[in-house]
Amino acid sequence: MKTISLINKKGGVGKTTITVNLAYALAESCDLRVLVVDNDDQGNATQFFDVHPERTIADVLTGALPIRAAIASTRYPTIDLLPSDERLLDANVTVIKDENIVQQSILGNALRSIDDEYDICLIDNPPTINASAINALTASDDVIIVTTPDLYGIRGVEQMITYIEAIKADYNPALHFRGCLLNKFSPTPHGFRVLAKMRKDIPLFTTRIRYTKDKPEASAEEHRSIYEYSPTCGFALDLVRFLKELLEMEEEA
Repeated sequence: MKTISLINKKGGVGKTTITVNLAYALAESCDLRVLVVDNDDQGNATQFFDVHPERTIADVLTGALPIRAAIASTRYPTIDLLPSDERLLDANVTVIKDENIVQQSILGNALRSIDDEYDICLIDNPPTINASAINALTASDDVIIVTTPDLYGIRGVEQMITYIEAIKADYNPALHFRGCLLNKFSPTPHGFRVLAKMRKDIPLFTTRIRYTKDKPEASAEEHRSIYEYSPTCGFALDLVRFLKELLEMEEEA
């Protein structure tokens, strides 16, 4: 099972929307068994899949349950979910305080126990660096920073890259930073000026996800993937291109 983290310290960049729709594309187009890990106490990925969990990732991180007992099915036969909610806040504190465990390896150990049950795991991370985010990066093979066309955010992305390299050096030498995925891009003269500046400062994927007014949010509200809700909108088409780029990159690695 390959594990990919999608991350950014900044909120509102579209990590969850990218994660859940990428999961759908991998399951439906590539015929893969996908596990989505909701690693954010806001639980937006869990809400997207319309799962109302009794057991969550918090139980896994605190050692209350094995991971299989916390994984939930979704309406998609080949997509399962490790759900989350506000209980993850307390779990992060519990993990930090527990001196009797290897704190950064809990999630990785749990995922290894189900390694043969899925083809790919996508981790939707919180807009902060906490115990669960460290666990996600320690557990991951690849990491992708989701960002938006924001010149003020470049510094934050650079800091995130530095942090990823620190996790790689300290805990996970196999971690591979794949690059930054630009989301909510507007193909205007200003948009292209911002893009040119970002390309100079941070490593961007070739594919850009266009800003598509209301469509991704509306599909989430209806608990449907963008490919079911509006398969020909810019967001959906661009995400397919990104998936192709990602898979080609994997073949070349």
